[in-house]
Amino acid sequence: MKDFNVGIIQLPATSDKDKNLKTMEEYVSQAKNKGADVICLPEMWNCPYHNSYFTKFAEEDFGESYKKMSQVAKENGVYLIGGSIPIKSGEKIFNRSYVFDRDGKEIYRYSKINLFDIEGYKESDTISGGKSLGVFETEYGIFGLAICFDLRFPELFQSFRDFGAEVIFVPSTFMKKTGERHFHLLNRARAVDTQCYVVSPAMARDEDLSKNAFAHSLCVSPGGEIIVDLGEEENLAVVKLENEKVKREREKLPLEVSRQNRKLY
Repeated sequence: MKDFNVGIIQLPATSDKDKNLKTMEEYVSQAKNKGADVICLPEMWNCPYHNSYFTKFAEEDFGESYKKMSQVAKENGVYLIGGSIPIKSGEKIFNRSYVFDRDGKEIYRYSKINLFDIEGYKESDTISGGKSLGVFETEYGIFGLAICFDLRFPELFQSFRDFGAEVIFVPSTFMKKTGERHFHLLNRARAVDTQCYVVSPAMARDEDLSKNAFAHSLCVSPGGEIIVDLGEEENLAVVKLENEKVKREREKLPLEVSRQNRKLY
C-alpha cells in the first residue's frame, strides 16, 4: 500500500435526482481541492433509501448517474468509489457500486451481497443480492468494497484480508435505531478483525427523506481507533491513510500467523 488521501463524503438523498447529482459533483470537487486522491460516496446517494424510491430511481447500466460519476472522476483526476445506486438488470434491481479511475474509466463494480432484511422492512422486496466479492486494485494498493449491511458479516471482511486488502470501503445508510447501537461498534470491530483501515461514508441526516439516517460517516484505523466521525449533517473530510500504520499493527499483532499455525480438533 502507498500512502494516500481519502475523501469521505456525507450528503443527504432528496427526491430530486438532478439536485443529488449536482450536490455530489460539488462535494467531489471540494474533496479534490482539499487534496483527496481517492473519494468515496455513501450508499444510495442519488436516491432516498426506501423500496418505493429504488424502483422509481433505478437506472439502466451506464445511465445518467453512471455517466456523471465517470465525468466527475475524470474532471477532478481522482479515483471515485461511487457509493451505491439502484441499477436495473433485466427484471432485477441491484444495489450497486461502481469504481472509476482518474480518467473516468470504470475499473470495478460490486453489487451488495447481504440485503437489509429485518423485522418490518425487507430490502429484498425490491433489490436482488450480488454474488461476487468486492476486491479491486489501484496504484495505492488493494481495496475491499462492501455496502452497509455487509458490515455485519465478519467472514466477508476476512475474505478481503485474505485477498490482500489494506483498506476497506463500506458506503452505508444505517438507520438511527440500529446505527446508535451498532455502527461504530461494527466499523471498529471489522477494522480490528482485518487490521485494515475501514472507511464508511454514510447518508447525512436531514429533516426530509433522510430524517431517519444515522449518518456519522467514519474512518477507522487498523487498530480500531476512530479517526473521523462526520456527525449528522452534510459534510466531508479528507484523511491521510498511511501504509506504516497498517504494517505496524500487523507486526504488533500477527493474527495471520496464528491463523496459519492453528490446528483445530
